[in-house]
Amino acid sequence: MATLTVSRFDASRSAEAVEATLLQLQKQELIKVRDTAVVTWPQDAMKPKPRRATLAITTP
Repeated sequence: MATLTVSRFDASRSAEAVEATLLQLQKQELIKVRDTAVVTWPQDAMKPKPRRATLAITTP
């Protein structure tokens, strides 16, 4: 069964910390991450900036 999780943070540092934690959990084989993305939207920007997260994507 797949699970979609979306989290919102007030600071990009918080999102980066969660990304690092997910990477550690995946390395310990406690979770499987199939795909990730991080979207930031600086206050002075006209649109958000999506990027694929740095997590290694696992296969099913």
